Amino acid sequence: MPLPGGAKKYVFMVMFPFLIVMLLVSVYSGAMHSPSPKDMPVAVVGQSAQAEQLASSLEATDGSPLDVRVVSTVAEAEQLLHDREISGAFALPAGADGDAVLYTAQAAGAAQASIVESIFQPVADAQHLDMDHKDVAPLPASDGMGITVLFTAIGWMLSGYLVVTVVSSGAPELASLRRMVPLMAGWAAVMSTVVWLLVGPVIGAVDGHAWALLGLGWLSVFSVAMAQTLLARLFGPLAVLPGLALFMFLGVPSSNIMMSIYTVPGMFTFLHQVLPLPAAGEALRSVLYFGGDGAGGHLVVLGVWAVAGLLLTAGIDLLRHRRKKGRAAAEAEHITADSVSSEAMASA
Repeated sequence: MPLPGGAKKYVFMVMFPFLIVMLLVSVYSGAMHSPSPKDMPVAVVGQSAQAEQLASSLEATDGSPLDVRVVSTVAEAEQLLHDREISGAFALPAGADGDAVLYTAQAAGAAQASIVESIFQPVADAQHLDMDHKDVAPLPASDGMGITVLFTAIGWMLSGYLVVTVVSSGAPELASLRRMVPLMAGWAAVMSTVVWLLVGPVIGAVDGHAWALLGLGWLSVFSVAMAQTLLARLFGPLAVLPGLALFMFLGVPSSNIMMSIYTVPGMFTFLHQVLPLPAAGEALRSVLYFGGDGAGGHLVVLGVWAVAGLLLTAGIDLLRHRRKKGRAAAEAEHITADSVSSEAMASA
């Protein structure tokens, strides 16, 4: 039995917050409740048979927590860390009385560096080795936990997502693509400037990189705005749910910022490669801590979201316009036919 209109309204009012809470709790808890490494890439540094033996024993660990390679030199290991191809490197002592050294890059993820240390400290203890620790990409004192990248990227996501949600529901006369594109381009410029002012000059969490942050912020906000515009065309008022899921609830655990991507379920490893929040966060981390190396692929992801949102929205608008025009033509033809028929009957 269909629900009356008033009942549908109340059901929607209840289901909307219910679904948001269920999404938040299930996604975050499911992704983060029990972090454990899976195929985390690490290296053993050395040219001896001992290095090969250690790598083989680590590779054979139950559950496959590590993906281990052997490299010959510390310089090679440090380059791999800088390129974020490995999460850590364990260098065996050069001599009988030397210490082992663990190399990490905290700027690539503080939580990841801690996990690597927790893995290799027992290895050093089992071999009765003292282990020194060298960080090849330390975090600055202004952001010792590395959370600025995450919250800056979240600010960009919300800037693009919320404005389209507000415009679609509160000012639908502005929702045409012809008006939305320049409006969102201007909004992206404003919000990228605001976010940079907050994290930079006001708070002091970021030092320098002004033009890079402004450009990356603009692209991030605009790409999410175009993607949310597409969702609004597809789902109407309900677009708030898929928007939250894509840009926030799925984006945070797949960002590789709060938690290492090698410690969350495999689905998030894939999402890390395609969602806007991970792309924005990784590109920002590349700019701030790694001289921009590795940012290119993430910028491409953001660009694809922007272009796809723009083109698909234009396609939907064109299709709907043609259907509306066809219906209008059919109605006009029907009215003309009725008029002719009426005239014929009157003359008869």
